[in-house]
Amino acid sequence: MDYAFDHVHIICRDLAAMALYFKEVFGAEEIYREDNFHGAPNAVMRLGSARFFLRGVRPGEAPAPGAADSVMGLDHFSLAVDDVTAASAELKGRGATFIRDPAPSGMGGRTTAFIRGPEDIRIELSERSGETYAG
Repeated sequence: MDYAFDHVHIICRDLAAMALYFKEVFGAEEIYREDNFHGAPNAVMRLGSARFFLRGVRPGEAPAPGAADSVMGLDHFSLAVDDVTAASAELKGRGATFIRDPAPSGMGGRTTAFIRGPEDIRIELSERSGETYAG
């Protein structure tokens, strides 16, 4: 059996704002939207080969947000870029808010940076520069 990454699923209070953020900041394309899928609005955003499933809150549902900087379970997702410093400058120009500027602090010395996205999601930018960690 072969396994491959399929998607990240994000529950959000404001689906339209979350989808717009992915489009305006990262250039993602909305490839699907349904206003009432299992009781909530849903959208699928494509960013390169990755898919982000966005789901709004269902009536009567009150999901609790995680801690802003550390939570058990999903901590963040990472986007690969060729140059974190250049990507950071570009994304700041598009309105991204950085919680950590580019620094060689990732596994194996990778240069990374962190963005605070809508509804406090954490998004890492990770520079791919050869084999920087095993795997």
